[in-house]
Amino acid sequence: MSMTLVSNDKDLAIDLIETKLREVKSQIAEILKKWDQDSVTTMIQLSREGKLPESEMDAISLTNLNDKMVELEILAQDLEE
Repeated sequence: MSMTLVSNDKDLAIDLIETKLREVKSQIAEILKKWDQDSVTTMIQLSREGKLPESEMDAISLTNLNDKMVELEILAQDLEE
């Protein structure tokens, strides 16, 4: 019985992580679209260089979201192993 519970808990955790990951990726895509950019790295660099006026807050958000995305991807990968 406990084996089934562990399996269900793992499946639930993976599902929750994947759901959060989709949400984070969607937020990243929204910010990139707003600034007509294709890449998080490029957007952050352009903002840092002052080439996208008024983009500082979005660049900070992108940095945080990108970090969260990497963290979630690692968690999902660890659970799937």
